[in-house]
Amino acid sequence: MTNIVKYKLQKGISLVEALVSTAIVAIGFLAVFQLVNYSVNSIDVSAERTKINYITSMIAEDMIGSRDQTHGDNPASKDCIINDYGKPVTKDGEECTLLKYADYIEKNPIEFPSCSDKGGPIFNKVTSIYEKEEVTKSAPENKINRWNVILGEDRYLKCRSDPSKKTDGDTKSIKVFKICATGTGCMSGSSDTIFDELYIGRVEINTNGGNKRRSLYFQADYIFKE
Repeated sequence: MTNIVKYKLQKGISLVEALVSTAIVAIGFLAVFQLVNYSVNSIDVSAERTKINYITSMIAEDMIGSRDQTHGDNPASKDCIINDYGKPVTKDGEECTLLKYADYIEKNPIEFPSCSDKGGPIFNKVTSIYEKEEVTKSAPENKINRWNVILGEDRYLKCRSDPSKKTDGDTKSIKVFKICATGTGCMSGSSDTIFDELYIGRVEINTNGGNKRRSLYFQADYIFKE
């Protein structure tokens, strides 16, 4: 009889209490999952931004390091040289028809408005960064080919489109702006008394569906007026 009374008093928790407890535990799990998901996304975005910083710096170093090189010139023959004013001329001192690195990019900007189908871990889709004929090509040509492979094929960066269509998605561009007072293709200069030509390079990469942007401006070249 004593045991019957004892067990009768042990009713446990009610149905409402059980539902409330389950809801509290479920909310806790959801909060943990959201924190984990946020942490993973944060790590992914941080890794992409680190790679973007490296690539933009690499492109700027490519242009600055080879600013006195001409596009389309065979390194073995070296048809054009750079005079004291920073202009490409022939060995006889005449004006050279070949363009310097920054001048070529200014007239032929590099843009990738959409994602490539060659990105990702499928290695049979990707192409070589360096071409077999690179020894007969100029430094600007080889470096531009490397940019086309790295950026155009999404070799190292993840490329996403914007589902909301509010942005153009992940885009990349390499441009050079020519600043001077007078001349062909010049942007408006800050002073009419300065006639030198200043080339400003810009590398711009949009990531995370076009919602985050990395832009790097640098002095690509400087040519003195004679």
